[in-house]
Amino acid sequence: MDTSADGALSNNGLAPTQYKQSLGFGQIDKQNRIASLALNASTNDAEIVPADDEEKTEVVEQEAKFNPAYSYVVLFIVLACRIMVQWHRKGLNYAYGYTGLGEAAGSPLYEISSTFPQLKSWYGLLTGMIYTIPYSCFGLVAGKISDSVNRKLFLAICVALASCTMGVSGVTTSFVTFSAMRVLHGMLNSASNPLSFSLIADYFPPAKRATANSIIQAGNYIGVGVSSLSIMLISKFGWRASYMVMGATGLFFSLLTLLGIKEPVRGRFMDEASKKKEAEKKAKAAELSQQGGNPLAAFFKNIGEVFTLPCARNVLIASSLRNFGGMIVSSFLPVFFGKNFPAFKAEYALLNAAALSICGFVASLSGGILSDKFEKKSYWTKAAICMFGCAMSVPLIALGTLSVNNFYLSVACYALKVLVSGTYSGPAITMIQNTAPLSQQGNVISVYFFCITAAQTLSPAIFGFFANKFGCLTNPALYGPIITAFVGAGYLGSLPFWYKAGKAYKEHMEEKDEQEAAGLLESA
Repeated sequence: MDTSADGALSNNGLAPTQYKQSLGFGQIDKQNRIASLALNASTNDAEIVPADDEEKTEVVEQEAKFNPAYSYVVLFIVLACRIMVQWHRKGLNYAYGYTGLGEAAGSPLYEISSTFPQLKSWYGLLTGMIYTIPYSCFGLVAGKISDSVNRKLFLAICVALASCTMGVSGVTTSFVTFSAMRVLHGMLNSASNPLSFSLIADYFPPAKRATANSIIQAGNYIGVGVSSLSIMLISKFGWRASYMVMGATGLFFSLLTLLGIKEPVRGRFMDEASKKKEAEKKAKAAELSQQGGNPLAAFFKNIGEVFTLPCARNVLIASSLRNFGGMIVSSFLPVFFGKNFPAFKAEYALLNAAALSICGFVASLSGGILSDKFEKKSYWTKAAICMFGCAMSVPLIALGTLSVNNFYLSVACYALKVLVSGTYSGPAITMIQNTAPLSQQGNVISVYFFCITAAQTLSPAIFGFFANKFGCLTNPALYGPIITAFVGAGYLGSLPFWYKAGKAYKEHMEEKDEQEAAGLLESA
């Protein structure tokens, strides 16, 4: 490797512009850091041996493995699958909320509550614990399975079966069967999480991964927005037809997943040193597995290993606290608006859908783009984005809920809150992906969704207790202070853990850079 008089790299014989293009924008600063570490680690009188042709191309191998056109096709298919399962999940909300007019009033064809009167007592449970408990628990199992199976096949099967539950729900006359399909869909929906993120991690290099993760997460917002189409379907064809449409559309994207996605090589963007370490860990794990032992104990041991990873542990805690407060916003802010602004129902329905779909998508996408772009300058970027979003959300929620005098001010504050807080998911998930071993990639994603789902399950019950205690039903203006208190506790409480996660992430990535620099010296 040649150096110039001022110690700068000679760009492997290429002109500066050509060299930058060969590396790709996401690699330039990182390669400079690694090269600097390598030069600093060498002794002053050490001779630096020129690298051969194979070694010269090593810095661009990661970009060479990346096929942008096909990778984004895969990303679109995975995004479509996530939109579908979210549409499935929220379909019940819109079906139950639909009230027919004229001849449709009280008709079992249009009103699911007339078909299943039991929903008046069970609706809260079917959209809450009956769904979230199997969702969170099975996700852990699916995450471990996804680390050793064909992921695109598993994802296609999960989406197909989830779609079938919608079809069965659309034809059954048994409330027990309808409820069972809800439980099964929760399990299948959770399995899509580790499969989606694990696939994308092997189609996008680390420099572009946060953006890709953010696009996938935007599927949650888009799915909720698309689910509003259920109202149009129900009003024209009935609730059963809307379930059949959701099921058929899901089956189409399941087939597209099966035919359009190739199973990628695991860890294809890892450097040789990391691959060697992962191979050693895998061999050791296989040896321990052959020695026997309790499979259940081994399963929980794998889950516990996630919490031994400093960055992952703090991201899990921070994300859980953030979602503890976030679930209150999604669950009780509609109640706040409905009770305090009863004359603005139509306006709220339209503006709420726009805030979720448009602001949510923009926030999720921008969070990934910004974290990828500025991580080239500092490894603190991802944690800083998460901290900024959580810190800014609290005053916006306070401004929008502590006063009930201006409907449009409250809606505007909510939209801005979605815009700043929705940036966190892509950077958060990418931090745990980039610091977790290859053998734990699916596992860490499942534990992540398990933790945030547990927080989402717990917080409404606690909020409901305080709302009843303070008499919010008789004085709905009191919803505002309680919502603000919960958001403040969750979002502000997450800040120190985002800081710890950022610190651990920075240390991990710098250590990885040092290992790559050491590899350059060994090959020199």
